[in-house]
Amino acid sequence: MDKNYVSTLINKITSYTKHYAVVNIEGQTEGVTRFANSEISQNINKQDLNVYLTLHDGKKEATGVTNVLDDDALKKLVHNTESLLQVTPAGDFAKFDWEIPDLADFADKKSAKSAKNSENLAEIYDVKGRAEVIKEGVSSLGSDFSAAGAITLTNTIVAYGNSDSKTDILFANLDNVTFNTVVTNIAANSDGGGEAVSHKANGLDKAIQAAFKQAKDRSVLAANPITLTDKRFAVVLSPAALGDLVFYITWSLNGKRVIDGLSFCGTKLPKEQIFGKNVSIYDDVSNPKLFPLYFDYEGNKRQSLPLIEKGVVKNLLLDNKTAQKLNMHPTGHAHSNQGYGGYSSNTVMQGGDNLQPPTQADIIKGVTKGLFISEFHYSNFVNPATMLVTGLTRNGTFLIEDGEITKSVANMRFTQNIIDAFNNISALSKDLQLTNSIGAALMPSAKIEGFCFP
Repeated sequence: MDKNYVSTLINKITSYTKHYAVVNIEGQTEGVTRFANSEISQNINKQDLNVYLTLHDGKKEATGVTNVLDDDALKKLVHNTESLLQVTPAGDFAKFDWEIPDLADFADKKSAKSAKNSENLAEIYDVKGRAEVIKEGVSSLGSDFSAAGAITLTNTIVAYGNSDSKTDILFANLDNVTFNTVVTNIAANSDGGGEAVSHKANGLDKAIQAAFKQAKDRSVLAANPITLTDKRFAVVLSPAALGDLVFYITWSLNGKRVIDGLSFCGTKLPKEQIFGKNVSIYDDVSNPKLFPLYFDYEGNKRQSLPLIEKGVVKNLLLDNKTAQKLNMHPTGHAHSNQGYGGYSSNTVMQGGDNLQPPTQADIIKGVTKGLFISEFHYSNFVNPATMLVTGLTRNGTFLIEDGEITKSVANMRFTQNIIDAFNNISALSKDLQLTNSIGAALMPSAKIEGFCFP
């Protein structure tokens, strides 16, 4: 499926209706190779493509979807959506009645450049290539260890067009690879985890083998875990663990959650400092290490923008509807699920300055007593408005004593106010690592004082 095919498809759909039409196409092809007990256990190829049609009539709108692309199915999609439009009550959003000065800079579809795909990624990580990289990693572990996990090659197609588009269709065809593994130290029955993610082939093999080694090393350290009863610790979070917490911040900057009162922001952009001055978080579509999708699902150009700067909220993540309701500009972060609001897809948290420890290992050296946490899981809001979150540790939690990891610690439940946690960050590594905890994101390691384990 190329841009010419998509353009023809979109123009055909819009020609079938008298209403103003918006067409989104979203498709994914996944090649997944899973392994368990150090052997490949499953190869799956799955493909899905959906065509979404939204019709507008004043303040009325209706959306239909199909995954069948022949002419009869497309005409049926238009007919069903028109029928739904007739019985849909008017809402508070009209396609043409919203004017904010300089909006064109945000909605200029021609300014949304095409993504540059890593053309050889699909060739290198076909089913044979995925098997070879797993074999290499498993072989490096030795017979005393067992590995499980998956490597996935994903091809994503995204397209946008409307009744005005004609030949000006936005189209992206991108590949990326995600990898995760859990290595078990068989004698001790202890686990360690590792991950890698990239949309570029260069260096990915090396990153995957490094993930195998990290998982093995952590499984060795995780033997004979002790149980701790203390309620608060200084913690050093890996980039993956920190990214899991950063997600709750970016998710709370979703315009719809602000409007619905489900954000720490209240119902408008706060002006006061909320987080520590060393906390700066960005959505940076221009970063070459992150997924290069330069337009959103409403056809707006994605903006690289600061979300948090030195602890102060600078921007919300907005689609057209939430921007209108808040009398702000859309930021190019609309989700494929209409009405979902804006979301961060290229998250970067700024690391420490020149006075900070440059690496995670250097941060650990500065801890008198605390915990190193490899990963969180089963995390969720307890109270989204106050940013109280709970979850569990997994795949490597360790006691730090006098700057060294000394013992494995049994998995623990945390219940922590994220605002408090991000006001108690006492160290950030300068180096950033790619993590897949909130999609592909760049995160430092962090030391947080007084982290809660009730």
